[in-house]
This record gives sequence, structure tokens and C-alpha cells, in this order.
Amino acid sequence: MQTQITGKKIEVSEALRRQSEEKVQDVCRKYDLNPLECSVTFSRNGPLMRCDIEMHLGRGVYVRAYQDTEDAYISLEQGIETFEKRLRRYKKKLIDHYKKRDVVYDKAPAFQYVINAQSDKEVVEDHPLVIAEVKTEIPSLTVSEAVMHLDLADAQAMLFNNVAHDQLNVVYRRTDGNIGWISPSKNSET
Repeated sequence: MQTQITGKKIEVSEALRRQSEEKVQDVCRKYDLNPLECSVTFSRNGPLMRCDIEMHLGRGVYVRAYQDTEDAYISLEQGIETFEKRLRRYKKKLIDHYKKRDVVYDKAPAFQYVINAQSDKEVVEDHPLVIAEVKTEIPSLTVSEAVMHLDLADAQAMLFNNVAHDQLNVVYRRTDGNIGWISPSKNSET
């Protein structure tokens, strides 16, 4: 596994780098993971130090966690705790996911766009500026697998092809903390 430890606009000390590698390796041993890659990124946001941890487990499964505190070492510790909590919650599903999906793992090609919202003074037209276009894939999953991916990736929303009826669906995190699910209905009235 390749582990990348970086700092955004800060210098990462050798001790912090070593401790980060040890923590990631401990998690991999504890949960019997063989990830493709892992990244730990430290950045400063005003007085707070942020630690972002991301691990690619393969087959489109990403686990992400982050923590903001005043100290990099405490951010790392608490970020690893959050990371482990997510893994514990979905460990059985992750194992089943790999067993069920060994034969086929369908994905549809798509594009993902990043849009820059302009300030009111800069808006000349009624169209926001597209600043990035990235190739991505839409996985074919069950609703419970999509919710698992959403939670593990700490994402706000996820578009997926529902294997139950072969239609695009969306799961998203609501402001009250619950998960919402959008599924088109063939029998909807207009």
C-alpha cells in the first residue's frame, strides 16, 4: 500500500509523518485491510489544524475522515478514531460487498463538474463559471450499499444506478442528520 503524507502550506515533521504511517498501518492490521492507497493531509485553517485521512479500499469504496483541532497530533488521533468508527460500523457489509461483487461490478461512465459560484458584482450573465470537468463513474449498487458508500466517504450526496430496477437514484445527507433517498417513479402523476 502506498501511503502519502502531505501538508498544505505547512511543513510536516518527520515525527508526525512517522506517527501517521504507524496509525494507518495499525488500522489496516486491526481491520485486515489491504487498501490500494492512503493519504493523510495536514492543513492549517486559521488557528485550527486539520487532518484529512482518505483510504481507497478498491472497487469504488473510499473511506474518509477529518478532524479540526488546535494541534496536529490531536487532529490525527481524533481523525483516526472517526475513521475506525466508520470502519467498525460497516465492517460486515464491506466483507459481504467484496464477496457478492467479485463476479461483476458495473459502473457507467459520466462527467463530474465543479462550478465556481461568482459574487454578485462579477455576475454578467446568469450562468456560473465551470472550472473543472472530471471523468467519473456511476456505480450500480443497492440502496443499502449506496448509503454505506455515502457514510464511508463522508459525502453529502451520491448518484448511483439502483440494481433493483436499473434506474438512477440519489442518496443524500439531510440537514437533520438522516439519509434521504430519491428514486424516480414510473407511475408518477404530473
